[in-house]
Order: sequence, then structure tokens, then C-alpha cells
Amino acid sequence: MALTPEQEEFWQAFLTDHPDVVASEGSVIAGTPGSPDIADRLIDLYLAGAKTAGSGLAEDYATAGDALPQVGDHWIALDGNGRPRLILRTDRVETHRFLDVPERIAIAEGEGDLSLAYWRRAHAQHYAPHLQEWGLRDINDATVVTEFFTLVHP
Repeated sequence: MALTPEQEEFWQAFLTDHPDVVASEGSVIAGTPGSPDIADRLIDLYLAGAKTAGSGLAEDYATAGDALPQVGDHWIALDGNGRPRLILRTDRVETHRFLDVPERIAIAEGEGDLSLAYWRRAHAQHYAPHLQEWGLRDINDATVVTEFFTLVHP
């Protein structure tokens, strides 16, 4: 999906401030972290350095026809009103079965009480309405794709 003019302007400002970044390296996407109603809270966690990772399901990427994240990708995180707020760079990508996600991922995601139990509960609840469309009967059959980020702008 192409960037909107506002997102493109935000990206170009980043490239101007960071001439060491080659615009063609990796992909550049824009999107809201989570749902619009929690986007601002998640952005605050990224800005505070408490959230250094985020997870999705490989089955969701496949169903949507989206490529899996790759090291070097950049993500323009949009706030709850759809405005660009920050840029993250993917530094590492890991995949795990849902039940095999290690606690360090829950900690890196920076939400709730940082426990793996909280992480599993919150993610299972978030994904539950979509399992059938992704060809899954049980969340435990899902493949979790976790991106580890570095905040690169602002």
C-alpha cells in the first residue's frame, strides 16, 4: 500500500535527518499499532523505550497477502487519529508456535504486567475473532511472528 502524502512527508523528513539510511533498504509501511483505540498508549510505550517488540500471526500475513517482516524494514506508526508519530526499524524477527513464545518476548512487548501469562491472554483474546478466517481452529496452532524494533525517529 502506498504512503499517503502526510506519511510520505514524514518519511522524507526522516531520510533528510538520516542520510545514512538508504530509502530502498527494506520496505516502508505505515499502520496503527493495534487498534485505533489503543494506538496512542502503544506509541507512548515505544517512545518511552518500554516496548521494543510487537507480534502478529503468520497466518494473518498469509491471508492478507502481506510479506512477513524483514530485518531492515521501517514502520511509520500512526496514532489513533491516523497521524504519523514515529518510525521504527526492524532489527530482528523471530517465529514461534503460540505455546512456545518465550517470556522475553512478553517483556519486550512492554504491555500489562510483562508476564507471559498476560501476553498469552491478551493475544489470544485479540486474535480469537479472526482464527477461522486465518484457517485456524485453535490459537495454539498459530505461528507467532515477532519483530524487534529500534525507535529511529523522532
